[in-house]
Amino acid sequence: MPPHVGEPPAAPIARRGQTIAQKIIARHAGRDHVAVGEYLSCVPDHVVTQELYWPTHKENLEKIGIQRFARPDKAIIVIDHTSAAAVGSRHAATHKLLKELTEKFGIENFFGPNTGLRHLVLVERGFARPGSLVFSDEGNIASIGAVGALNIPTSADILVPLLKDENWLRVPKTVRINLSGQLAFGVSARDVVQSIIRDYGSGEFLQCCVEYGGPGLQGLTLDDRQTILASTFHTMSDTAIMEVDDMALAYVEERANGRPYETIFSDPDAQYERIIDIDLSCIQPLVTVPPELTGAQPVSALAGTPIHQATIGSCAGNRLQDMRDAATILSGRTIARKIALYISPGSQNVYAQAAREGLLEVFATAGATVLSPGCNTCWGYLGVLNENENSISTHQFNYQGRNGAETARIFLASPLTVAASAVCGEIVDPRILLGEAHPSNTLMKVS
Repeated sequence: MPPHVGEPPAAPIARRGQTIAQKIIARHAGRDHVAVGEYLSCVPDHVVTQELYWPTHKENLEKIGIQRFARPDKAIIVIDHTSAAAVGSRHAATHKLLKELTEKFGIENFFGPNTGLRHLVLVERGFARPGSLVFSDEGNIASIGAVGALNIPTSADILVPLLKDENWLRVPKTVRINLSGQLAFGVSARDVVQSIIRDYGSGEFLQCCVEYGGPGLQGLTLDDRQTILASTFHTMSDTAIMEVDDMALAYVEERANGRPYETIFSDPDAQYERIIDIDLSCIQPLVTVPPELTGAQPVSALAGTPIHQATIGSCAGNRLQDMRDAATILSGRTIARKIALYISPGSQNVYAQAAREGLLEVFATAGATVLSPGCNTCWGYLGVLNENENSISTHQFNYQGRNGAETARIFLASPLTVAASAVCGEIVDPRILLGEAHPSNTLMKVS
């Protein structure tokens, strides 16, 4: 109803401040402000996908008669799950299919086998930048949030932004996690995110973007930050992102190659669904017990559990910091008899730098098998488990049958704990071996 004559007009409803995610979404929707729960169509900076879905994508493209993509320059296609296609494997045909499709559609950003995971390709090659929006096919690509980019996972709908240069999304709520303190000796970023999944992995973050900030970020390397973000989706959140600092901006500036970016921070009066404070100094080495991702326990509770296989890799544990952590444990030692230890660097860049630093020699001397860059053991393509075997790994999942036999058990842990357990042949606290080898408590770190 209109106001009565003589009555003053109603005061406009005050707008709350915006979170990082809201600001990025607003910018890509052509808006200056968005509200939580709104459904909007957004134009992405890039669209990234991997090879396993493309036989089906090709069939769908043929059914609807598509001959071109709206913006082939925005498409990024990476072969990262099947870096090696064995004799008799259907994946060799998929590799050929993608070479032909990317040529047909004029996609220049095609990265073939052994380039590395999409997550690292986006960051290392400057596609992910502060303020950018990426539509992807997986939630774990939220790792690009370490440089201030927002990942929106769309699964099978990934063809939509390729065809239309836009896609819809629902503006998520935001949970803010403030990190303080510093990690104690022998504790890694993987332990941090396993503790978060344990405490908040039962749906508390559903339909949320998890925004990390606080003074504790300063003590975390860029690799550490990507590790935390890559597994945050196990909290059932939509995506995750971190505040950028001088370290992240320096990294981006070296790789942006003239591409624009915008540093974005949440407003002081931004509305959060929840604010959580975490003191990093209170976290200890953890092991997640199968088959639940929320089952993290102190490593001391699992000490002595025999293992048959150990793996360091996946988007949750394949960066240079992970390689250095493993080498810190393995240097001067050999893995236990009858233990298979597989190590997968996350990209060509990680592989090359690990070689320059002598890490690959450490791994080989210790008895580990170093695989080419890719997902490899994480999704069960390599390192298959037999009945009743135990594995300890830096993988993303630990459900039954993930890596082979239904009766096999997969324990999740940090690279430090995985490497230490491989040496001892059973789950062990890595601080025991670190204390023996490094009385000065010095760990190799990467910025």
